[in-house]
Amino acid sequence: MRLLCSFMVLIALFGSVTPAQAQPMPQCGQVITQNFTLMGDWGCGNGPALIVGANGLRINLNGHTLSGTPAIRMIDVDGTTVRNGTIPSNIEAVSATNTRFVDMTMGQPSSASGGDWTGSTVTFVRSKITMWRLFCGTHCQFQDSTSSLNQIYADHLVLRNGGWHAINFVGALKADVVNTTLHALTIGGLERLTIRGSELKGAEVIATGRIELLNNTFSTGNWLGVHRPVSGIIRGNRFEKMQQAGLAVRAPSTLNGPLLIERNTFADNRRDGLRIDVPIPLDITVRRNTSENNGQYGMWAPEGAVTDGGRNVSNNDALGCFTIVCGSGG
Repeated sequence: MRLLCSFMVLIALFGSVTPAQAQPMPQCGQVITQNFTLMGDWGCGNGPALIVGANGLRINLNGHTLSGTPAIRMIDVDGTTVRNGTIPSNIEAVSATNTRFVDMTMGQPSSASGGDWTGSTVTFVRSKITMWRLFCGTHCQFQDSTSSLNQIYADHLVLRNGGWHAINFVGALKADVVNTTLHALTIGGLERLTIRGSELKGAEVIATGRIELLNNTFSTGNWLGVHRPVSGIIRGNRFEKMQQAGLAVRAPSTLNGPLLIERNTFADNRRDGLRIDVPIPLDITVRRNTSENNGQYGMWAPEGAVTDGGRNVSNNDALGCFTIVCGSGG
C-alpha cells in the first residue's frame, strides 16, 4: 500500500511515464525538414533516399548504412551535417553550402561512385572517402580524414592532418596540403600550392602560381617535378629514393617571380638529386642544400641558368655537382 501511494505521488509530480517514441523509417525520396536519426539500414534502388528540405539540418545515421540514387540530395540548402554512418552510393549537392560529413564512411571503389558540389564549403571530419571523382565546389576541406580518389577538384582544397590520401589527380585554384600523407600522380594549384609538414609519394607539381614546399618528405616516385612557370620557396624538404631526379625543375618559360631552393636534402635518388633543366636563365637561387648518395649528379643546372647562393654540399654523389658549387660535408 505504501509503495502504491509513493507511485501515485510520482505520477502527480511528473506525469505518467511512457516509452520513448522511435523515429520512423523514412520513405524513399522523403523530404527531411527536421533533424533526423536513422533507426536502421535503409536503401532505395531507384531515386533518392533522402532529400534535404531545410537549412541547418543534422542527419544522424546512427551507425547505419544509407543508399540510393543518390543517397542524399541537397539543393539550395545551407548548413547540413551528416554524421556517424555509411553512404556507399552517390550524393548530389547543388548550391549546397556549408555541408559537413562527420565520422562517415562514404563511396565505393568504382566509376559509379562520386560527388558533385556546386556550392561552397564542404568539410569531411574523421571520415573515410572512397570515390572515383569528387568535384568539391568553392571550398573543400578534409580534416583528420582519409581518401582514395581518382580525381578531386575544388576552387580551394585543403587536406589537413590526414592519415593518408591516395589521389591520382589533385586539381585546385588554391591547394593546401598540411601534415598529411599523400600518394598522388599530379598536384595542381593554378594560383597557389602549399605543401607543408607532409609526406608525398610519386607527385608532380602542375602549378602556375606561387608554390611553397616546406619541410616535407618526397619519395619513391619518378621525381618531384615542377613543370610550370612558378615562383615561391622550396625549403627544408627531403627528396629521396626517386627513380629519376629527386627534384626536377623544368619550366619551359620565364618564371612569374623568384624561386628559392634552400636547405633541402637530396638523397639516394637513382639519377640526380636536384636537376634544374630550363632553356633560359631564370630567377632561381640555390643555396645551403645537401645531396648524398645519388646515382648521377647531386645538383645539376645549365651554365648561367641559376644563381648559386653558396654553401651547397655534395656527399658521395657519383658525379658530384654541375655548375652549382658543392662543398663536402666531411
